[in-house]
Amino acid sequence: MGKYWFYVAEAENFDPKGKSLGFKDRWKDTLTKIKEKDEIVTYISKKSEFAGLGVVTGAYNFDRSDKNLPHKISIKSLEVDPVPAKELIPRLSFITNKDRWYVHFNKSIYEIPKADFQMIRDELLVDGDLTRRPGGEWKSKKLKEELSRRAPTGIKGLDEILEGGFPSNSSILVTGGPGAGKTILCLHFLIKGLEIGENGVFISMDERPDDLRKEALKFGWDLSKYEGEGKLVIVDVSYPRSGLPSKERYQMEMPFTLDTVVRKVYEIISEINARRVIIDSLPAFGLHFDSEAEVRIAIHRLNNLLLSSNCTSIITSEMTGGTGLISRFGVEEFISRGIILMEMYREKKEFKRALTVLKMRETNYELRRVGFRIGKEGIEVQPQKVVFYDEAYRFI
Repeated sequence: MGKYWFYVAEAENFDPKGKSLGFKDRWKDTLTKIKEKDEIVTYISKKSEFAGLGVVTGAYNFDRSDKNLPHKISIKSLEVDPVPAKELIPRLSFITNKDRWYVHFNKSIYEIPKADFQMIRDELLVDGDLTRRPGGEWKSKKLKEELSRRAPTGIKGLDEILEGGFPSNSSILVTGGPGAGKTILCLHFLIKGLEIGENGVFISMDERPDDLRKEALKFGWDLSKYEGEGKLVIVDVSYPRSGLPSKERYQMEMPFTLDTVVRKVYEIISEINARRVIIDSLPAFGLHFDSEAEVRIAIHRLNNLLLSSNCTSIITSEMTGGTGLISRFGVEEFISRGIILMEMYREKKEFKRALTVLKMRETNYELRRVGFRIGKEGIEVQPQKVVFYDEAYRFI
């Protein structure tokens, strides 16, 4: 498998149709790691734009005739349409500091995640539907294509309500009381993604990974199979949080800090090229911060990381009785592009479940509470069963 490289050049040293790239002495060791068929994208520092794309055609060589940039990499350059960096910075996962993004371009050559490279490449290539108007405005056709992309949940009835699934590359808040079915919905979404080739990450804040695997098996979902194939990663946070040793390959390092979490999530998403991420749950995440203000900052940063990684993610939270809030910290619903409220209520002598899509960007949906059940194959939403009940009968 080839690698993907990010090259920073000065405008006067870069030829978009050139057959080689030149470097100073200090980059010799890095250049020896670049192999034939690796791909390279070029950023022009003074213009703040992505302006070059090439495939490596020959290994590193030394050109004595070039006194300025003697270390060379042979490439085949592709025709591209330069793209202003600011248009893509919010979506690139390797740019972790979105406010001071330019600090990430102080090296001449370094490896970047495949997903980030593909995103830049797709915008650079001059190819019919991907062309732009002068000034960087997107063609309306391209916008419509992005609007139509959905991430199916695999949940019978829910995809019907959501016009095919969640909007791709969005963060969805799933909230409700204990026992409402939040974790099962997350697993359902993750399994569907794995079935259609979208790798996933499950960050388990509360449940032990083995408990999660057993719960999934109850519905016929073998998480261990996908883990063995390198398509799924379950990150254990529960044991490290308790100060106990974890046997899991992937676990959150302690002390638990925002930087630790962001780094770990970013590393795993890049490692397996994940497209779906679950964080279950935010209340447990928030316990590791000293103030609510710190929690809100952490949630914002984590959400931005997920969006910039080109992932569709679910973050779970909890309703707390008597507050009137649909989330624990009161910020989750504002940064999420979608909100699903899951409830339990009492009907005569029976407890039942209901679901409401409170918010879903880029989707035509009806704001109504509908019934759902949890059966042998997971969650089944009943779009035609509209639920009405007095608030006194809600079970938190």
